[in-house]
Amino acid sequence: MRREWILIWRQAVERRIGQSVRILQVNSDCLIGGVEAFMVSLARELKARGHECELFFFTRGPMGEQLPPGLVAHFGDLADCVRLVRERRFDLVHANSGDWHNGVAAVRRTGVRLVLTSHGRVTAGWNSTNCDGYACCSRWQAEEQRAFTDLPVRTILNGVNTERFSPEAGPAAAHRGRPVVAWVGRGPDMVHKRIDRLAAVAPALRRAGVRIWIADPFGPGEVEKVAPEAAAVLRVAAEFWGGVERAALPEFYRRVAASGGCVLSTSAEEGLPLSLIEAQACGCPVVGPDVRGVNEVIDPEHGGVLYPFQMEPKQLASLVLATLADEENMRWRRGASVRHMREKFSLSRMAEDYIRLYEETLSSERRPTAGLRARLWLAPLLNWGDYVERRWSAGVCHYEAAGKLAGQGEWVLARRAARLSVETCPSLYVRPTRLAHLLKILLRPSFLQGGHRMAG
Repeated sequence: MRREWILIWRQAVERRIGQSVRILQVNSDCLIGGVEAFMVSLARELKARGHECELFFFTRGPMGEQLPPGLVAHFGDLADCVRLVRERRFDLVHANSGDWHNGVAAVRRTGVRLVLTSHGRVTAGWNSTNCDGYACCSRWQAEEQRAFTDLPVRTILNGVNTERFSPEAGPAAAHRGRPVVAWVGRGPDMVHKRIDRLAAVAPALRRAGVRIWIADPFGPGEVEKVAPEAAAVLRVAAEFWGGVERAALPEFYRRVAASGGCVLSTSAEEGLPLSLIEAQACGCPVVGPDVRGVNEVIDPEHGGVLYPFQMEPKQLASLVLATLADEENMRWRRGASVRHMREKFSLSRMAEDYIRLYEETLSSERRPTAGLRARLWLAPLLNWGDYVERRWSAGVCHYEAAGKLAGQGEWVLARRAARLSVETCPSLYVRPTRLAHLLKILLRPSFLQGGHRMAG
């Protein structure tokens, strides 16, 4: 087995380094959110540079209807993903680190290299035995993730296309009418986005003559399910509340900027929020809380405004109104924000950083075992609670994928997924029926496998 992996690695190096790389980006959801926007933007940039890139989602969602023409997307379960990787002969899978629970580590058993990006969640379980490269989209995540893995953890800041997300061409016109305060995010996400804090300041802003726009693909009906009081307030206060398609977002931010307004963030925490980068790149200043992730994007020295997260609603409303009223400073904020986004958060820079990570990952040999610290994390005898929480769902996904692949006659892939399920969560096989199924897959005579497929 060791010689097999070395051969695969050498072939990949000889075939791909310095040439076009075949990449499959994987994510659990296909919603309209930051991770999906990241995937689409990176895929388009990679394809523009001569690489091949496709997408895979474990569940269908509204973003599927907004994918740009020419970008291939696949949908299915873990077994479908594993088969696709082998059949399409991808060189590298780039996945969301949070998809540990979906068992995405199984793709690595096809011989492909696995690179991860953390988009806001520090995840235990990943080490050099189950992935090959690790990046975080913000500094705070990278610092915390290093305690949970023996892999080098890169910081690759999110980036946006600053040619598409840009201010309106020509000299800025003096704004007319009432300024707009815009809120952008997933309204039902009360853990991170905290739309209830917008509701707390909205009446005071409206009384002062400010218009409120909410760009939320879920709309008021979904927010009402988790925060009915906030939804009731915002239904009255907001002039606009609905989804904005990706293609229309630059114009949305330009209209907010042209009104003399700003984007207001109320997040409790972020990975590295693309929406705030996009807004500032369009010349729209952002007022946001001094919390991790947000404070890596908003910089008071470059046009942003930070406030303490626990600031009282009355004070926050006063801060927003005072910021909008200072027209000279607002002109400076618009220009400074654009320059800062272009210098630090460009899509071109992000793509170059990932291409370097891909090349280094493809050219390095896999380590046969992880370091002691990485192996001890989630060990059942030392940390039973975290072992069950973190390993159970991934192990079940591997087990189910093995069963489906076996049913399709994919015995080689089934055996690899079955072995991974044992390594991930051996306690699964305390149940006799699971153990019997495992043995059936692992002990099937090799002469019956017929290569990759068998009818049954």
